[in-house]
Amino acid sequence: MDKKKIHDFAVKARRELIESVELKLTQVGITRDGVKEKLPTSTAEIAFYVPNDTEGVSGRDTSRRVSLVQRLQTAAAKDDWHTAYDNLVEEASYTWFNRIIALRFMEVNHYLPSRVAVLSSEEGRAEPDILAHALEIEDDLGGFSDEQRDLIQHAQETQEPAAMDNAYRLLFLKQANALNANLPHLFEKTTDAFQLLFTPSYQNGVIKELVTEVPRDDFDVEKEGQVEIIGWLYQYYNEEPKDVAFKKSKYAASDIPAVTQLFTPDWIVKYLVENSLGRYWIDVLHTRGNQRSEQDIAQSFGWRYFMPAAQQTEAVRQQLLAINSHLSDKKLQQITFLDPAMGSGHILIYAFDVFMQLYQSEGYSAREAANSIVTNNLFGLDIDRRAYQLAYFAVMMKLRQYDRRALTQSVEPQLSDIPKTNILNDDLNELTRAYANQLSQQQAKSFQGTVKEFNRGDVLGSLIKPILDQGILSELQASAATEPESAQLSFATTNFNFEEMSRITHVLTILTAQYTIVVTNPPYMGSGKMTPSLSKFVKREYPDSKADLFAVFMELAQKLNVQNGYHALITQHQWMFLSSFEKLRVKLRKNVLVNMVHLGTHAFEEIGGEVVQSTAFVMKNASIPSYVGTYERLVSAPSQTAKEDAYLEMVKDPSCKGLYRTNQANFGKIPGSPIAYWASKSLIRDFVQGTTLHELVSPKVGLQTGDNNRFLRQWFEVTYTSIKFDAYSIEESISSRKKWFPYNKGGAYRKWYGNYDYIVNWENDGYEIKNFKDSNGKVRSRPQSTDYYFREAITWSDVTSGILSFRIRDAGSIFDVVGMSIFPHENVSKAPLLGFLNSKVANLIMDLLNPTIHASIGYMKLLPVILNGMESVDSSVHESVFLSRSDWNSYESSHEFRLFPLLIHIAEHNRNWTVEAAFNQWKQEAQDRFDQLKKNEEELNKIFIDLYGLQDELSPEESDKEVSVRKADLGRDIRAFMSYFIGVTFGRYSLDTPGLAFAGGDWGASKYTSYQPNTDDVIVLTDSDYFGDDRDIMHRFREFLTVTFGEEHLEENFTFIAKALGKAGDTAEDQIRSYLFNDFYKNHLTIYQKRPIYWQLDSGRQGGFKALMYLHRYDGDTMAMIRTSYLHTLQAAYEKRVTTLDTFITSETNTRQKNQLIKQRDHTRKQLEELVKYDAQLQHVANMHIAIDLDDGVVVNHQKVQADVKLLTPIK
Repeated sequence: MDKKKIHDFAVKARRELIESVELKLTQVGITRDGVKEKLPTSTAEIAFYVPNDTEGVSGRDTSRRVSLVQRLQTAAAKDDWHTAYDNLVEEASYTWFNRIIALRFMEVNHYLPSRVAVLSSEEGRAEPDILAHALEIEDDLGGFSDEQRDLIQHAQETQEPAAMDNAYRLLFLKQANALNANLPHLFEKTTDAFQLLFTPSYQNGVIKELVTEVPRDDFDVEKEGQVEIIGWLYQYYNEEPKDVAFKKSKYAASDIPAVTQLFTPDWIVKYLVENSLGRYWIDVLHTRGNQRSEQDIAQSFGWRYFMPAAQQTEAVRQQLLAINSHLSDKKLQQITFLDPAMGSGHILIYAFDVFMQLYQSEGYSAREAANSIVTNNLFGLDIDRRAYQLAYFAVMMKLRQYDRRALTQSVEPQLSDIPKTNILNDDLNELTRAYANQLSQQQAKSFQGTVKEFNRGDVLGSLIKPILDQGILSELQASAATEPESAQLSFATTNFNFEEMSRITHVLTILTAQYTIVVTNPPYMGSGKMTPSLSKFVKREYPDSKADLFAVFMELAQKLNVQNGYHALITQHQWMFLSSFEKLRVKLRKNVLVNMVHLGTHAFEEIGGEVVQSTAFVMKNASIPSYVGTYERLVSAPSQTAKEDAYLEMVKDPSCKGLYRTNQANFGKIPGSPIAYWASKSLIRDFVQGTTLHELVSPKVGLQTGDNNRFLRQWFEVTYTSIKFDAYSIEESISSRKKWFPYNKGGAYRKWYGNYDYIVNWENDGYEIKNFKDSNGKVRSRPQSTDYYFREAITWSDVTSGILSFRIRDAGSIFDVVGMSIFPHENVSKAPLLGFLNSKVANLIMDLLNPTIHASIGYMKLLPVILNGMESVDSSVHESVFLSRSDWNSYESSHEFRLFPLLIHIAEHNRNWTVEAAFNQWKQEAQDRFDQLKKNEEELNKIFIDLYGLQDELSPEESDKEVSVRKADLGRDIRAFMSYFIGVTFGRYSLDTPGLAFAGGDWGASKYTSYQPNTDDVIVLTDSDYFGDDRDIMHRFREFLTVTFGEEHLEENFTFIAKALGKAGDTAEDQIRSYLFNDFYKNHLTIYQKRPIYWQLDSGRQGGFKALMYLHRYDGDTMAMIRTSYLHTLQAAYEKRVTTLDTFITSETNTRQKNQLIKQRDHTRKQLEELVKYDAQLQHVANMHIAIDLDDGVVVNHQKVQADVKLLTPIK
């Protein structure tokens, strides 16, 4: 099956059909904006609504148009015109799509009653065969009027294109309507009005594309085709509306079918059915005395995906024998199979195939078997009428495959959609009188309550809870089959009809029964996206599974399953671990978890990324507490195909890695009862013997500001002296009168120490945050655990990359809701806990408790801590913290940065040294630090692996990527060196003062001795030396290098730095200049996480004017100073350069040299033109003398100083 071609066709077909329907509506004067009046060119016979239209609306089309307008107006009264219009277009488009693909399937397989192709030619004609044979198959098409017969004959005789098109349109509609007698639930009678909205054409458009672009064999069941192609077409048809709906924060009822429909991969369908229905039949055979093994029986049926059960204890075997003892007399007709969210019927169709095998093994003919399967065995429900129609069609096509007379026998599969009604309270008494008059008062009340639930049928679907017993429902179904006399009833709900009552009782009958086997791929929908009605319902009726709709269906499947039957589902895997599903897990432990395929991500090839993590499982509805289940762990297999291959390998070889046999009683020994089937005996023992972490620490969730953009900054954005880094209590924070305080917000993967990036406005004990309210006066912020603010803590990030990393957080910080923090009790040492948490053991256990990207406190506090033996780790942990701290503080993004690493040892060499030698020494120091930390971590791993008895599961070795201090990197470190140079030149740093020299506040000139910063707050970046003095950046860099490393090595150092920066240029100086001009600012944005402290003025693509200014030195006169003292000087230099180049060009005789000079002159002219335009913009802003408040942060101030003129390089 070529899914790409199927996908491309379905997506394109939807667009084309919608466009075609909208065009037709426009032609009849109906648009998304309303109903148009007739144009003056209209006559009594023909109405025109579109200028230059030659067709107009006449004859029967006039009444059809009236019907459409009335329908739209009725619908618009409930919603609005736009919604009514969109729904009509969608319904009409899909109706024709539905019919076209069904006709294609039937004609390819010769299932049409006439056996004449409608969309194509089996006889090699240019036009479909129905045009040639129409008069021969008149009876199959419902007969023709004389006028219709004349139209067909005229087309056949003349072959005129217009006549052929008219005849084809007639025949297509006749065939679709005629099939209502054979497949009434798919080929519903086309309303007269809808016939106006579709003009079928075999020459171009959807029909032509279906025939030519989707391989015929994909439909042919005798070849590689399957009826499932209908389901794939439907899924792909829904792709675009699904994508739109997924982006909504909450779904509407109309979105539910699209967002919850996902076609189950074929191999998973086979796994679910073979291991439920197949397993049940094997139970039957064993009870009858069949001595073959499960594996032998499965192989005899060709069930490749059947996994034999694990070896059980004698006690469990006896329980199973007792449970299955009644199966010896079980007849195939008694085995019922339900899919309560059947979609387009994929699961039911494979169940049909398995049932067919079972019947034939019992001696039934294929024809007898097929009819019995449809009548007795298969049951299905779906919330989506379209999906139901396709499932109905698929089942009927399977029946037709084995019984040629299937379409003429009025066979009714036990399938239904869930009707959405509009029954008013006044109608209920009428309904009761008509259908339930014989019921007791209590039963009548139950009848009314149940029937009224169908007003929410489009939201609740199969979750509707019938509160009537099977006997009463059977009587109701019988009475609903015969419509009462209309004179007896007077409904307030004018659109209620008796066919709906029949459908309601049919659905209730299905939902009241219990089934031998229940298998489904349920809808996935988190509680946050449920409609209010659905959310309220599941909270009330399914409190243990309310977090997601798939979990609700897990409970439903168990309720619909007979005692000792099997139910099998594929769901998201969150229910196995998350605390929000813990009560559900406890409830499910009463069932036997027979088998589970833990799929993880990429189980559905249609869904990329890491979003949907899946698991498929089979449960027996019986209580056997010590049952040993079989689990296949496929989470690391990278694709749908790889997962299937790995599973099949496990079926062949049970000794394969990844196959586990686990006693489900073990799950209850782990806090939260996760389905941690891969937990070893040692690990389970650790949970039993260990002390849970929350007994040793106070785990806390911190501050939620309500608006981080307003209250948080990176520490380097504000005036440094306004930050209090060492407040050890709330009292100290208040008395400091400072505004900003360190804020722990989690951050990237980093162990031991670091991620000191953020600060928070906690002035006056957080007065502004605590009183931050929305427009309704409701407080938006949520300060939590304030007693723990400013305390030393162990912290980590909520969102992980798969490996946990814990850090010590010095006293002095406030912590965020995602900057997770634990506070060890007074008598508990922090070092052993930190060492344990950063070990492979803690990662292994956390992955067992909750293998998601979130490492929330709720799971962390469940970690088992074995205290005895931890004392020996203190020194390794303290050294690891020290090493990580020294690494963190070696970069200027740390507030404790003191001196750039390459300059640490220059004094030892009397400032007469090479940058290369300095780098090599730094490289060795960084490598030594890295190696020591890696050694420490591996030693700690070994200690904890031994302590927890996990030698068979873990090894202490770490990969380099797990060690979170940095090695030297020549390119990165030289770029950082250039950043430090810029900082020294602006006066942010001084070669004579450790750490920050100026970051707001008062300027201290005495801090700068050996190298003076620029007098003005500007560094001009040019592609050449236009100034010839200290205003040129390379003059300043030469001076900086001379002061730090000496004049003797200046050229050597220039060459080394230029090579490390990797830019093109004739000389080392040109290369360094090119880096500063083109790339420095990009790197600066990276270092400062798009909150730059140096801002780049930029005139545009020609680079006419580029300059840096330092945020903390900015004032209202900065722009004017830059303009008059630097931009105008550069302008004069450009003008002089152009004049000089003109002179050189005039005198140059060498053509090549002359062309190069012309190129230089033209480029300088462009720079000059750009600069002049930029000057006007800069003058406008400079004249405004804009002042800024550093507390507002980079984002606000960066925009503010430009006054809506694009002066600066964007920072996002």
